[in-house]
Amino acid sequence: MSGAEILVWIHILAWAAYFGAQFAVIYMLIPAAARAPDEAHRRDSLITGFRFYNPFTLAALLVIVITGAVRLTDLKAEMKFDYFARIGGPLALKLGLAFVIIFLQTYICLGLAFRIGRQEEIAAHGDGEPFTVEQVDSILARIRAMAWITIVLTAITVLVSLTMVRRATAEVVVYTPPARAALYGWLFPTSGARSARRLVRRERVASLRYKRA
Repeated sequence: MSGAEILVWIHILAWAAYFGAQFAVIYMLIPAAARAPDEAHRRDSLITGFRFYNPFTLAALLVIVITGAVRLTDLKAEMKFDYFARIGGPLALKLGLAFVIIFLQTYICLGLAFRIGRQEEIAAHGDGEPFTVEQVDSILARIRAMAWITIVLTAITVLVSLTMVRRATAEVVVYTPPARAALYGWLFPTSGARSARRLVRRERVASLRYKRA
């Protein structure tokens, strides 16, 4: 396995880890905490879970950004002048989606989840009151909503990535005069007119692409 393939697998696994963590917080952490015998145990469960969730998801996004940037650098070196022409549009969309996902995840971790444990520490030192049950429920509702948004955005980002892969690996049709098709049919008569027609069709497609460009 080459270094480029290893990089791609790390990128995919990081996306999968982040995607799975969002479902885990929605369907595992929050429901498990809700089954706690009292409010104190519920908050302890949430704080313990978020202590793992917060750095894990942010680290997964960091790996995604680093491996994606390195892979884009390799693609740029391979595709050279065709880089922006072939994948420029999907790349801009993917970068925009990645920025939104990172922004939302930072808000989930530092703006919402971290506040529950922080406020409990402040209350334990006598410097303030802990969050009420209604406040904690409101924070969890916002975490759940933001997590669903990131799941949808992640799915869209994956689809955009697949579009980039298809464009990056698409065969480039080189324009040649239509007379070459006739010459091909004359030199290789056993192939019949089918091969000539196929080549003529490719020539027409190439000419149309050339005119549009």
